[in-house]
Amino acid sequence: MDYSRFYRPLIQFFVYTYSLNTFTYAYVDPDLYGHITFGREIWEQGRVPEIDTYSYTAYGHEWINHEWLMEVFMFLLYDVWGSPGLLLVRVLLGLSIIHILSQLYFAKANNLFAYALYFICLAHALGLGFAMRPQLITYLFIPMMMYILHQYFDGNKRGLFLLPVIFLIWVNSHGGVVAGIGIFGVIVGVEAVRGLLYKTQTWKPLAVTWAVSAAMLFINPAGYHLLAFFAETIPYRRDITEWFPVTVFDDSHLFFKALVVLFFISLFSKKPKHAWEVLIIAAAIVYGFKHVRHTVLTSLLMTPFVPIHLAAVIERFQQGKTPRHLPRLVHVVVAWFLIGFAAFQINYQWFRWSGNEFQIQVKKFYYPVYEMRFLKENNLNGNILTLMNWGEYLIWHLPDSRVSVDGRYWTVYSPKLLRQNMIFHNGWEGWQHFLKFYRHDIILTHFNNMDLENLEGWVKIFQGPRARIFVRTSKPYHPAYLKYRQKQFRFNNEPPSWHFP
Repeated sequence: MDYSRFYRPLIQFFVYTYSLNTFTYAYVDPDLYGHITFGREIWEQGRVPEIDTYSYTAYGHEWINHEWLMEVFMFLLYDVWGSPGLLLVRVLLGLSIIHILSQLYFAKANNLFAYALYFICLAHALGLGFAMRPQLITYLFIPMMMYILHQYFDGNKRGLFLLPVIFLIWVNSHGGVVAGIGIFGVIVGVEAVRGLLYKTQTWKPLAVTWAVSAAMLFINPAGYHLLAFFAETIPYRRDITEWFPVTVFDDSHLFFKALVVLFFISLFSKKPKHAWEVLIIAAAIVYGFKHVRHTVLTSLLMTPFVPIHLAAVIERFQQGKTPRHLPRLVHVVVAWFLIGFAAFQINYQWFRWSGNEFQIQVKKFYYPVYEMRFLKENNLNGNILTLMNWGEYLIWHLPDSRVSVDGRYWTVYSPKLLRQNMIFHNGWEGWQHFLKFYRHDIILTHFNNMDLENLEGWVKIFQGPRARIFVRTSKPYHPAYLKYRQKQFRFNNEPPSWHFP
């Protein structure tokens, strides 16, 4: 009996259900509030806003929104199906990625141990980036692009026409399109050099497809200004955790590091390799260690190459050894174990989410939930000086207020402004100067800058478990300060709901 054919669907089902642990990430990303809000505005107004109206520090400033199409999609999804719809689509996107890459593997290899080992590590490596954000479209389109290109090199040229369509959607959905067109360009360049050296013509259809795909990048609401924005901002370092480097010699990002080790092992395979594959993966690994954010893209780019050549290394190691035939009872036990584990995973996720009514959760003590409720119930609005990660949370809950900064980062705000905002909230040297630059009405901040407690011209009106609220005491008096003096505030001690939003 051919046990590989018997085990393959079981192993695949095992990998897919194991991956659910990654794709059912329980908590809401800070930017989700903004993405749905901005998507609603675009849908209702029938156009993509060109200037900012959500902040008071950059009000009227040019806004390059390169994620508008995904934001409209996310708004419509939430408007029709709510939080469960967002969760379901995220799971479907994740499983689609695993399925595309699995099909690519089994088209060229059939070693089930190499498949299971690699894809379980991959599922963990993907976990870092699988929040409900527009970047999910990049995580889907990278495998789709690589699948189409590998099919082309295997003799199936029909899929090439899909690539310009993918890039047209991609450029209006997420900035990761730059990585996509760059990777495609490297493939075309390497194949063109090979074609000139060995007098082959396979590179020409690729070059034409790349040129058409590159032209698609100009079809977006900002036109060539979007590409200029990418060129200006991509090289700069960002003061965001996910843009920090991956430290090599510690226990962080272990599964990503495991995939890198497997890549170097796979290089010992004697199976023919495309030069562009090794080149792209080597560059991706450098970027993966340079920026935490890129570990997911690096892992995806390694997948069409590593498990296939890892399988060849394993089979080469086993060559000449007599295979050991196990009793049929052992195979039955293993099969039932795989089925049982997969069933456990499905049941675990079902009970986990049914207990939460299939709602995405607001992480306790990450967001200023109690403080936000105090502002809403007392009808306190104005210019709110807040942390970047809370900005879009405020935009959602206090639509009549404006924020100092939010997660749109350089698409709206200057690096200097973002830095000034960070200095203020952390109480670093010169933090007081930021108060002079803009007309702030309310401060919503965490506990890092304790000097605020004694700041002249401001008074603390509320303190919750996550944040403090201060209001300006100078004339003209803000309504919040007048309510504070007249002791008119309402205080709600009831526990809040932790369901999104």
